[in-house]
Amino acid sequence: MKTQTFRYILLGLVVLPLSFGLVSCENSKETEATSPASPQTEVSPAATEAAANLSEIQNQPVWVKSTDTEEVTGKEGMDLEVGETIRTEGEALAEVDLKNGLAFRIGGDAVLTLEPENQLNLTSGEMITWVEPGQKVPAEIVTPGGVAGIRGTTVFVKIPDDPNEGIVFFSWEGTVAVRLPNQTEEILLESGEEVLVAKGETDLEKIRNSVRQLSQEEWSQRRQKSRLLNQFAKPIPTEEEIEKAETKMSDKESGEKDSNTNPDNTSEE
Repeated sequence: MKTQTFRYILLGLVVLPLSFGLVSCENSKETEATSPASPQTEVSPAATEAAANLSEIQNQPVWVKSTDTEEVTGKEGMDLEVGETIRTEGEALAEVDLKNGLAFRIGGDAVLTLEPENQLNLTSGEMITWVEPGQKVPAEIVTPGGVAGIRGTTVFVKIPDDPNEGIVFFSWEGTVAVRLPNQTEEILLESGEEVLVAKGETDLEKIRNSVRQLSQEEWSQRRQKSRLLNQFAKPIPTEEEIEKAETKMSDKESGEKDSNTNPDNTSEE
């Protein structure tokens, strides 16, 4: 009898700690389930950082469209993300400033999509693009007929309504590298130089030979008539560089005229 009683006592001593342990585990689980997560363990979705800002609009309509949404009316101050498309209609003009110092203005029924790695995909209309003075932001303007590489310069690109007229690439100031789609060799345009890339053209040498330098008079007229330069609230930041390029061209033309007017007529003695 004493032996049996002793066994019951031992069994109780073993079961009691086990029961206490199970209760403690359950309480611990309940505490973990109901305790608020500490700041260190909270996981929140990362906010999407805007890539650009729609800084100015001259006339409407201007539209903005994401890849998975309907078009909405563009408004000054609106943030833009990579993958979004900006579209203008009629007389509407828009300026977009990227966070990295790259900026552009579009108009003339333009359609432009912000692509990764500073690519600006222009499928219609016209645009002028620049980089803030003092900054080096490698960027490309991609069109159906050619690609313009920006090297800290100011470049104008126009896709005409009639695609058979060809795409215009023009350097307002600085060096612009133009290449054909799926090609790596480039044509370099300097200040005041323009090239027209015809639809379907693949002969780079032919295009290179068609590069032309605008005269100072033509340059001045184009500058005065440019809506993208003149119809905004403030001049583009590279306006001073454009003026320097125009002055340099004017001086060059004057020097050439003087040289032609007063040729060296010295003869051998």
